[in-house]
Amino acid sequence: MKKNARPDIRSMEVFAAVVSCGSMTAAAQMLSVSQPAVTRMVRDLETRVGFSLFERNGPKIAPTEKGMKFFEESQRVMANLTQLTMRAHAIRDEKIAAIDIVATPTMSAGLVAPVLSRIADVLPDFVHVETISAERVIHALRQRTADLGISAFPIDHDRLRCLARFESSLVAVVQEGSPFDRPGPLPLAVFAEERLATISNSYRIRRAINQAFDENKVVPAREIATNSSLNAAMAARSGLGIAICDPVTALGVPVRGVKIRMLSEQIKYDWGLFANDENGMKDQLDLVTEAFAKESELIIKRISYLVT
Repeated sequence: MKKNARPDIRSMEVFAAVVSCGSMTAAAQMLSVSQPAVTRMVRDLETRVGFSLFERNGPKIAPTEKGMKFFEESQRVMANLTQLTMRAHAIRDEKIAAIDIVATPTMSAGLVAPVLSRIADVLPDFVHVETISAERVIHALRQRTADLGISAFPIDHDRLRCLARFESSLVAVVQEGSPFDRPGPLPLAVFAEERLATISNSYRIRRAINQAFDENKVVPAREIATNSSLNAAMAARSGLGIAICDPVTALGVPVRGVKIRMLSEQIKYDWGLFANDENGMKDQLDLVTEAFAKESELIIKRISYLVT
């Protein structure tokens, strides 16, 4: 077989099953094929892509670093094929095509479902929502592998259209009944003694958080850094510290056992709805934009209640 030949769909499906199941045998059972057939298709795929997908130690296997990267890419390709099939069916039946939405973890958790619920009666039969990083949101929109993207700022607008933008402030999430569960803004000075739980991406809201600490000459005593504001909120609920979260997560994803407090320093947080400049889904975009605006305005209104 020629090296670097195009991978076939069946081999990619088998490869994904092996990664998910953890062994050739388990993948074969799940796919109802023989174990030798699975082994052969995986080896054929390795020949096609030109590198090892698995590290082998007798019967035990584990994806190589390149294998995991290829797995992530193959998942996107397979999802796109599914979407293509659904779009073909929509064209055949003269229905509204599927909608593909990409969103950061924060937006997926706190905004996507409420937004879609507002337009549930007019949604197409197939809606695909993928949770990815802000950088990949930009890439997916530019490559037109997604119709809509939801992300916090900053975001590069080249070849993107911002359909709606909203601004609020980061908030503190504290354990219910803790000494910090009381009215009034939470001073940043408490983090000199208390553990901080927050986002680790230094190029986005973490930069603004660090700047606020620097301006107030506060050095957090300890820290839990995560890629999800919801993880930070859960840490606060468990009494591991005080979380600084975006308002979409804090108010859009109800977590029992915590209270939301304003911070003494306003740390701005912006989020928006985006589409590719060449996106022609005007009617659908207008509907989603209106729903997005209403849900975002609810979050901002709830923040204003905290201030008062």
